[in-house]
Amino acid sequence: MITLAVVYFGTRSLIKTNSLNEQFKACNTIYTESEIYFKNFLLDDLNSAEFYKNRKSTNTVRSINLLDSALFTVEEVRKKMDDLNDERAKELEYLRTDLEQLKSQQDFLMRKYLDLGFKDWGMIGNMRGKAHKIEKMEINYNLGLLLTLRRHEKDFLLRGEQKYLRMFDEAVDEFEKDLLTTYLSSKNTLTEQDMRNVRASLAAYQFGMHKVADLFKVIGKGGVAGLMKSVNDIQEKTKSRLLNLSENVSSSNEQYLQWILILFLSIFLIQSIILSWFVFRFSNVLMKRFTFLKVFAEKLVAGESIKELEEASKIEHDEVADITSLLSDVNAQLQAAHQFSHQVSEGEVDVLYNKKYNKKPLALDLIKMRNQFQKVQELEYKRNWVTNGMAKFAQLLRDKFDAESEWYDNLLRNTISYVEASQGTFILLRDLYEGKEQLELVALYAYDKKRYDERKFSLETGLLGQVYKEKEMLYIEDVPDDYVNITSGMGGARPSCLIILPLIYADKMYGILEISSFKTFDEYQIQFLENISEIIASSIADMNTSRVVIQLNEELDKQKERVKELESIINENIEN
Repeated sequence: MITLAVVYFGTRSLIKTNSLNEQFKACNTIYTESEIYFKNFLLDDLNSAEFYKNRKSTNTVRSINLLDSALFTVEEVRKKMDDLNDERAKELEYLRTDLEQLKSQQDFLMRKYLDLGFKDWGMIGNMRGKAHKIEKMEINYNLGLLLTLRRHEKDFLLRGEQKYLRMFDEAVDEFEKDLLTTYLSSKNTLTEQDMRNVRASLAAYQFGMHKVADLFKVIGKGGVAGLMKSVNDIQEKTKSRLLNLSENVSSSNEQYLQWILILFLSIFLIQSIILSWFVFRFSNVLMKRFTFLKVFAEKLVAGESIKELEEASKIEHDEVADITSLLSDVNAQLQAAHQFSHQVSEGEVDVLYNKKYNKKPLALDLIKMRNQFQKVQELEYKRNWVTNGMAKFAQLLRDKFDAESEWYDNLLRNTISYVEASQGTFILLRDLYEGKEQLELVALYAYDKKRYDERKFSLETGLLGQVYKEKEMLYIEDVPDDYVNITSGMGGARPSCLIILPLIYADKMYGILEISSFKTFDEYQIQFLENISEIIASSIADMNTSRVVIQLNEELDKQKERVKELESIINENIEN
């Protein structure tokens, strides 16, 4: 029994340490994937116009999400080490700090790259625009000097070396001197206003170049300084710390296994010596008992009556009967434990333990293990559910449709389906006049259409008005009788819960998402809906911005046409 106890508790402790080792391996894998996505961001996204247009990077988002997963794993391991009073828990605190700092620095670096821009975007786009403005001026300037300026600009953007910035400044001075010489010459065709315009554009071009150079220093292109060096240093430190911890845990597992083996062999040797002494001391007594058991078994096999032997066992050999009974009971317990653990290992986490033995210590430990396994499965399911949902809706938000209403219908239908709700509506906040706003229905799913004959709603009354004023999520399980019914072919019924989510992004409200269901929502589902409501709001904001840009471009084209018409009329009047 002592050996069994040592094996059992030793195995259980070894399982815990092995679990820590596996979690460290998982954390290493997650972190490595995060590094890969971050490198893909630096190699691919920085030279892609889509990154600057959408102001976000799929690779960086995935990298940060993986860092969040690594942080979650590190925190789980730290708690387990705290429970085991393991001194390495302090080292995990440092690792968590490194991961949080790395996550923050990567996000900050991405924002700085967005500020820097590429081609026609950001600071670089603004600077290039000034150069294009000079090129389009209808004046007599030295094209060779301007091309030299542009070549130094491209060399600096490509290599980031300060010598190209100095050469750029020298070329600016030379270009400006050439303009001044042309202006003061007798063959001058430049007006004073032309000179002012070109010098102002040149100064703006040079100022933009220096702003780009300053931001280059902050970013530290090449990884030898600035943010890039900071991110690289943190990555190396985190990788080194993860590797050291993993090797430490693996080494501890091996040492612990050796210790268990030595302890087991020592106990086994001691028990063998004691057993040998007992065999030697009580051999005659045991022989008598075994002879009795042999006769007992022979009579059973032969089918003869054993009543006399049963009485004799009670009178003369009562300890044999007790041992037989106890061994039978132990065997039954082990069989019950084996059957239970086998079913749990096959994934049947709802299996019940044999009622006759479910209060035994071994049974209680196995039931506790089963319950913990259930919790881990449930937690894994929730995490996968949220992760898959975020990935799914990220794709849905990128889907294109001919009509905007189809985009809202598709998004609402998939939201209701994913959270297993029954009904839902998309309501947008529309601007009217004189700063007034109004809620307008744009999509609904599985609703009684009669309830929404009026597709506009007041901002002052009702639950929608409350959410509009407070700009906070509203979740109620006691839904008013007259608010909404869920309809089907069998009739209508009041829902079990109602959640109304404001669509807010950058402190601005774009609409409301209303969902009702027969089933109440768990906390992780509510949190998921709050997260995607913000993402939806950001997508609506992007669509609105794109719509405004298109409208401004159309108005600009109309104004250009109008200017051309006016120029034509003025020219005709001058000729007449």
